[in-house]
Amino acid sequence: MAKKVDISIVIVNYKVKEYVSNLLSSIYKAASQYTVQIFVVDNDSGDDSLAYLRQRHPAVSYIANEDNLGFSKANNQAIKEAKGEFTLIINPDTLVSEDTFTTLIDHMKRNPKCGAAGCKILNPDGSFAPESKRSVPTIWAALTKLLGLHSMFPKSRLFGQYYLTWLSENQQAKIHVLSGSFMFWRTELLQQMGGFDERFFMYGEDIDLCYRIQETNYHIDYVPFTSIIHYKGESTKKGDLRYIQIFNKAMYLFFDKHHSSKYSSLFKAVIFSAILLKAIFSFIFSRLRAISQITTDLILLNISIILGFLIRFQFSVEIFSDLQSFQFLWINLLASGIYLLIGALFGLYEDKTDSISSPLKALLFSYLGVAVITFFARNLAFSRLSLLIGFGVSVILMIGLKLLQINAKQNQIYAKGQIKKSKILLIGTHLDARELIPKIHARPDWNVEVLGWVQIDANDEAEGFEIEQDIKSQKAILNSLGLLSQLKDLVRAYHADQVLFSLSTLSYKEMLRAISTLQGLSVQCKLIPDSMDFILGKSKVDYLESLPLVEVELALNKPINRLVKRSFDLALALPLFALTWPFSLIAWIKRPKGQYFLKPLAKYKWQNRSLFLLGVLHGHYSWVGSILPVQDNHYEHNNDQKGALKPGLTGLVQLNQGKLEEGQDTEYYQLYYMQNYSLGMDMDILLKSIFQPGNNWK
Repeated sequence: MAKKVDISIVIVNYKVKEYVSNLLSSIYKAASQYTVQIFVVDNDSGDDSLAYLRQRHPAVSYIANEDNLGFSKANNQAIKEAKGEFTLIINPDTLVSEDTFTTLIDHMKRNPKCGAAGCKILNPDGSFAPESKRSVPTIWAALTKLLGLHSMFPKSRLFGQYYLTWLSENQQAKIHVLSGSFMFWRTELLQQMGGFDERFFMYGEDIDLCYRIQETNYHIDYVPFTSIIHYKGESTKKGDLRYIQIFNKAMYLFFDKHHSSKYSSLFKAVIFSAILLKAIFSFIFSRLRAISQITTDLILLNISIILGFLIRFQFSVEIFSDLQSFQFLWINLLASGIYLLIGALFGLYEDKTDSISSPLKALLFSYLGVAVITFFARNLAFSRLSLLIGFGVSVILMIGLKLLQINAKQNQIYAKGQIKKSKILLIGTHLDARELIPKIHARPDWNVEVLGWVQIDANDEAEGFEIEQDIKSQKAILNSLGLLSQLKDLVRAYHADQVLFSLSTLSYKEMLRAISTLQGLSVQCKLIPDSMDFILGKSKVDYLESLPLVEVELALNKPINRLVKRSFDLALALPLFALTWPFSLIAWIKRPKGQYFLKPLAKYKWQNRSLFLLGVLHGHYSWVGSILPVQDNHYEHNNDQKGALKPGLTGLVQLNQGKLEEGQDTEYYQLYYMQNYSLGMDMDILLKSIFQPGNNWK
């Protein structure tokens, strides 16, 4: 006789395998006392999702679709096979608490007319998600939401219908609509209703299904005594035109299916027009940031051209004495047009405010394009020198603007140009800290500072000394900073940007409770699953595993890159050497035989800096490279061999000396630099070195 199944669980995956894996781990903990049947339906992710998940979760039933069938059809495939007394429809980018199933099953058994139930849904920052409880989106309810009246009058039953805002988030109640991210159904009822309407590809199908329960003797309950966390739309991009089309098409389909018979053709046309206008405005507002960025770039470009013209003619007022003098503004129009065209090719309309290289490339091609056109159109060739000056001004202003924008953002861990390190608190045990902190520090591309770890259990503190001995470079940060109950105060005291929860020892319920205490604080909460091989955040997955050290062609060994690096070194060294050559001459005469730098370093700081510039010009050193062996009594220039990394004033190793272990980490960082070399990386390292100086010349 087949064993009775308590819960059937349906998860639809589309390119979010890490989230699915983490959700499954939370399900196992929550379902420890129940028999569960789990379906993962893969909607043609086109990656290694199924192989990845099968290896980690072999007991799950997998359904592999050869096309993306949409949310409704994919769920229905599993719903038809469900054998459990209850069926849970759940999004892949969610996590359940240990008491979620117990709480909902107890509620359903105590309320036999409850056909479906939902629980409290939390956002990643711990705030309450209003979609936890909703009403059917009538025309009035949708209008009050669109106009923001539900936020202005949250206690009003008239204006707060959409999210039932007059109900407390902790108040159990009968509601009309559940969020599609978490729907706990009686299986028999769900199958009798035929599951989701497959005309809905994605969005709106949850509203339609809940609306149809009115045709039965059952109702829907909101049960706030347990909670889940939802990362919201990780498999979709909500600013994308396709998302907007699908969402608004679903809204019209729902209206047409359930309400159109009540209204005249004229009124239906008005509703359709309103939905169409909403789609248009949604797309415009979703692109406002990119549009404002392009506008800012164009303003900067035009100011630079005008400044170039003014500098060329020494700010003479006489150049504006007649209207004919303003003919140079045609250059502004021409450069702006080229910038817009080139910007489209470099993806400047895709909200890439963290990109420095793309707008610089667009600037370069804009000025080159103008120079080429004015070569043939002589009537526009006012002054090529003013163009050259304008280009220099625009590069300086553009770099300054992008650096301000990048550093204004918070909680980034590896944006180029980001000067401030992202400060991290790790929640877990001393064993978690011992394993995870070295993994975090082994990522050369992460600009982070691990403040320390926060212990779950007060009895765990005694092991801190062992960690100090195991990781000598982290004596200052590996002591426990406090208890989980003090997390909010610790985040404030240490100005933490991110909190990482290690789920290998922390329960989901404890984590959810801790996250809820951080509401209102500008901090990101991320999860590290039991496997400890990646970090889950709101918008992406960051892998902790080190990159394999395999035999590959190093980017730095490519002739073009070596030429670029050498040109960059010379471009910086030549003007500086021209200013400091007397120091170089004196230092070169005074230096002892077999010793490149003068000792002590602090006494001959400027002479040694000028000797370094001389070494760069000779090709012995580079601005960015391996550690300078300035502490040695003797030094031989043995770095000219093919594939060697020249010593440098700064580099990845120098920037991260405080967190590196001896030996392997240093070699790994240098190899990472050689594998991933680019001019942008050198500029980024130099910029960070200005604000995070090393100890070469102290």
